[in-house]
Amino acid sequence: MLLKLENVSFNAGSNRVLNAIGLEARGGEFIALMGSNGAGKSTLLDLIAGLRRPLGGTIKLEERALADWPVRELACRLSHLPQSVSADLPFRAGQLVAMGRYPHTSHWHESAIDREEAESAMRCTNCLQFQDRQLTTLSGGERQRVLLAACLAQKAELLLLDEPSTFLDVDQQLHCFALLQQESARNVLCIAVTHDINLALAHCTRILILAEGKVATDIAVREAQAAPEWLKLFSPRLHMGATPAGRPWVWF
Repeated sequence: MLLKLENVSFNAGSNRVLNAIGLEARGGEFIALMGSNGAGKSTLLDLIAGLRRPLGGTIKLEERALADWPVRELACRLSHLPQSVSADLPFRAGQLVAMGRYPHTSHWHESAIDREEAESAMRCTNCLQFQDRQLTTLSGGERQRVLLAACLAQKAELLLLDEPSTFLDVDQQLHCFALLQQESARNVLCIAVTHDINLALAHCTRILILAEGKVATDIAVREAQAAPEWLKLFSPRLHMGATPAGRPWVWF
């Protein structure tokens, strides 16, 4: 088991955000983490990334408590794309992507492999042409592709992505989720926060929905079409249908 959460809880002040969350996930899964605004999706990713400490419960990576991992070793195994990153970072795009290789470098010196991995990641996310541009000169969507490239360059076995398709146009949204689908196919565990149900149905293997601080639904995508009751957690106006090719499709 790559990732295991048991009875994980978290408070924001006196407000219980997450309550007794349980989750088990293996490499090769692509999990869509979903739920209404304020359901605790970003908080859960932050907890798994080690950026916050749970009020209670345990989080294990490779059967080892998250708190027991040395920071550098953890950074080699886990990559996190937050919901928002400052737009005025004083770096060129190529420099930012190269930072994704820092956990693998020796004494802060980049190797030829590090440079190759960074360039390959930028090529995969269609942003290599921006490598010499300052981040401040990029649009929101262009900057998002650079940030995703930095995560991919890290070559982690667990990718935590908080709304990775934010700011992206339709074609790039499809490319982003197809790219993450490819990552899961090489045994990476991808957990992505998204509000786009159809993107999740088309690319993910599993849908996990938070509501009222708990896991309200945890369902394999292959079962989601036949048991559409989970759609009521989002809106009573949603209905399950199918594309001409027979794939599940949600409409309203």
